[in-house]
Amino acid sequence: MNVYHNGNGDIWGRHIHKNKLTEFPIGQTFLWGAQEVTVPAVYVGNAGAVLDICTKIPLEDMIAFLKKWDQKRRLALHTQEEYEQIEFDNPASREFTVNMHLNGRALACRMGSSLRWFPSDIIQMEASEKQWSNPMETENLMTAYGCDRSCCWHFMRLVYDWNGDKVLTPQKISLLFAAHPLSVTTAHFTTNISCNETKIKTAHPETGQEYTLTLHGCEQNKNSFDKIGAEGVIYPKYCQILSYSVTPEIEQGLFDIRDCAESDSPRRADDPEKSSRSHGATAIFMAGKNPVPNRRTACSSLHFEPVTEVQWRIVFQVNCKEDIEISFPIEKPNTR
Repeated sequence: MNVYHNGNGDIWGRHIHKNKLTEFPIGQTFLWGAQEVTVPAVYVGNAGAVLDICTKIPLEDMIAFLKKWDQKRRLALHTQEEYEQIEFDNPASREFTVNMHLNGRALACRMGSSLRWFPSDIIQMEASEKQWSNPMETENLMTAYGCDRSCCWHFMRLVYDWNGDKVLTPQKISLLFAAHPLSVTTAHFTTNISCNETKIKTAHPETGQEYTLTLHGCEQNKNSFDKIGAEGVIYPKYCQILSYSVTPEIEQGLFDIRDCAESDSPRRADDPEKSSRSHGATAIFMAGKNPVPNRRTACSSLHFEPVTEVQWRIVFQVNCKEDIEISFPIEKPNTR
């Protein structure tokens, strides 16, 4: 297979070909949790390196997902919570990062992209007036790597830059796989300005660990975008700021409180009845620490008028698979 290290982001080689790389076959398969993963080859050259990863998705898992989330249900999605739920359930939406060492030297991952291939059983299930087929790039990967055509496949291509000395004749590859966490909502609650010291219990969706959320207060807040917003655009200014604490403690990045509602869309100053689509929705980034120890803050969505009540959801970041580190010997380069 011809693989290139392009500087224009075209990692599948669809357009301008630059810096053709040498293929070093690996051909190793391992289990990551219950999932079968194959590392077919690494491609190396003066410009950098490219790693291909093939992840098998059992056909029965994909069929079960499509029966639960049929086309009608998927087309009816409208909340962020629903999009997060479908991503969690979809066995083909399992993105990850891979730190790579060649001969013990670390490379810097610059970009990556993924494609999916589905057998005819899945394509027939999804058949509609608008027919679809597998992309040509996935067909090339299926043929080049001899993948089982009775299963679904997730292909990941990662592009690396040299981080110091180049390793143009690698004999060993070491890889650290880390799955991207997925958002899972476990509970909902509603607040107004009289929620002081309310307690809410929830549990981690994977471990079952129970957590107690204590609400210390919710305040109405009015923001100003006069000096940071786009010219000719009116932004929603009102939101509520929730102060809370969690027991036992959990890392900030693993636990979150989010508004169930979306922010109002910005409007054009010359016609307030029309949304300013080019500037999208508005959100607030809460910088700095809460002045009260062990307390956190959550900011609701933004609205043009004050909102008396906010419905929130408790969200955990869940890693479906633990990190795994593997090493393989590398065969002589393929010069075909």
